[in-house]
Amino acid sequence: MLLRHSLDTIADMIIWLDRDARYVYVNRAATVLLGYSADEFLRMRVWDVDPLFDEAQWREHWHELERTGAVKLETVNTSRLGEPISVEVTASLVAFKGKAYNCSVVRDITAQKQAEADLRALNDRIHVLSITDALTGLANRRHLDTVLATTIRHHARTGEPFSLILLDIDAFKAFNDRYGHIEGDACLARVAAALTGAMRRSDHLVARYGGEEFACVLPNTTEAQARALAEGLRAAVAALAIPHAASPVAGVVTASFGVLTAACTEASTPLDLIRRADHLLYRAKREGRDRVVGAGC
Repeated sequence: MLLRHSLDTIADMIIWLDRDARYVYVNRAATVLLGYSADEFLRMRVWDVDPLFDEAQWREHWHELERTGAVKLETVNTSRLGEPISVEVTASLVAFKGKAYNCSVVRDITAQKQAEADLRALNDRIHVLSITDALTGLANRRHLDTVLATTIRHHARTGEPFSLILLDIDAFKAFNDRYGHIEGDACLARVAAALTGAMRRSDHLVARYGGEEFACVLPNTTEAQARALAEGLRAAVAALAIPHAASPVAGVVTASFGVLTAACTEASTPLDLIRRADHLLYRAKREGRDRVVGAGC
């Protein structure tokens, strides 16, 4: 009686199963947590409660138990109400009156699993924040540098073409001076959204390079393709029709583009490519702004 009282007062489930996965004994904790009566348990097998087990998997589990004597695993039990409950099972092979049984201590680890999931979600959120520009929602300079370096290494190995676009909002200082920094921030956010919306491939990255400058990393993209994309981006920015009375180019916000296409080598560096694309961008500025200037190397 003392032993049974002890088994029925501990918080963990104590479950005995026979070789055929039939429940032989459950303590009170099992009936409380899972909602089945002891008599109901005795009419069920493991897979009636554990959706991750079937008969074949149970046989594998039993053979491992016979081989090692003890097995520890995490699985899921389903309550009578259909609620999934994460559990940690410590199973031991026990001989009793000439028969072998699986004697398991089963612990509810739902709270632990939720805490782990919450921590993963938090870490994922922190990672996203660390690589995202807060104003525009684009990749930030840090992430741009990482992706650019990785892309250069990949294309140095494959010999595929690689293109980089740098673009700059025309006369943005004059825009801020006339309309104020709040409107300037709103302008940057709208331009960023237009750039993202005009991207054609999921492997193309748009980033805020700094201030009113943006960068597009275009893996496996030829010069012609990159120029065509840049023209589409230029048109998308102009189509926003954001008033810019102080612009020397047009009455709306426009942007200038430098497009560099390179067959990367092991000697290529992100800084080298940025400088070349930046040179093309400033050519576009000198030649009248609101235009695309490109080159291959």
